[in-house]
Amino acid sequence: MQSQASEDSVHMFMADTLSSLLQEIHSIPTPEILSEKLADIRSRITTILSADPSQTNYYKNHTGRELNRKLYTFGLADQIIGDYDSGFRPK
Repeated sequence: MQSQASEDSVHMFMADTLSSLLQEIHSIPTPEILSEKLADIRSRITTILSADPSQTNYYKNHTGRELNRKLYTFGLADQIIGDYDSGFRPK
C-alpha cells in the first residue's frame, strides 16, 4: 500500500504536462524568475519527454517555442542549450 505522500507525488507528476508547463512559462513575469526556475523547467521537460517521446512535436511547436521566446525577450538567449532548443528564432 502506498503512503499518502507517495500517492500525492504520483498525482502531481501525472498532472505535470507540457501544456501545463507552457502556461507556467508564459506567465513568468521577469528574467530573474525565469533564471531561477530554468533548471527545474528543463528537468520537468526531460522527465515528460522521457516518459512520452511522442510529445516531442508538442514541445518543439509550443512549450519549447515559448521557453525560447521568453529567453530571447528577457535577454537570456545565452541560456538556450541544444537539448532544449526548439529551433524557434524570433524575428
